Amino acid sequence: MLDVSHEPDLGFIFYPSEIPHYPGHPRLDVILTEHPTERHFDPTKVQYQIASPQNRIEHLTIHHPWTSGNKYRVCAGRIFIADRIGKRVEAFTFGGELQVFSDQQHTICALISSAPILDLCAAHNLPMWLTAEVEILLAEQNAHGSSHHDDEVDLHLASLDPLLLYASCLQALHDKSWPARDEASVEGPHFVQAEIQRLQQSGEWPLLVPALPQLL
Repeated sequence: MLDVSHEPDLGFIFYPSEIPHYPGHPRLDVILTEHPTERHFDPTKVQYQIASPQNRIEHLTIHHPWTSGNKYRVCAGRIFIADRIGKRVEAFTFGGELQVFSDQQHTICALISSAPILDLCAAHNLPMWLTAEVEILLAEQNAHGSSHHDDEVDLHLASLDPLLLYASCLQALHDKSWPARDEASVEGPHFVQAEIQRLQQSGEWPLLVPALPQLL
């Protein structure tokens, strides 16, 4: 059972990684309430991409109160958190397990992933760069899959292990040719190389990492 007892006074929280200065997070909680606190960003709804029982990708929008299911398999894609006046916070996930807890006062959505959850509103631009590059990779595979069979990529993407997808994306970015220009343009490729080495040295790198076309 996840501990959510300390969170009702927050709007959302990206749990910090144990790795210093790491751009991703292992968990994201969103706290929805009936009445805004006016003390912080007060989410009224949050949207995820989830896998249906038929392994199709569907959009799930959670609000308070929540009386539907309490466990979902989240797929790779953006997470949209919105408040009552239209402000929005975005994140990107490679997939994970979502648990929803709801009572009279709060609905708490806790997403845990084996791959980093990226905060797209962070001051640092590395999460945005990595998200943009991964979305390009997935869009290319989706275009290729659509020419062969409808929903083919969705079927595979919905069932993938998040860490395996993350590793495959890192490998694809590592193998890409990057023009050397200014410091900002090399930060992303440098992170990709360092992240692959870190995962390999820590024993977290999967034993077999298929290329994205084979994975999807």
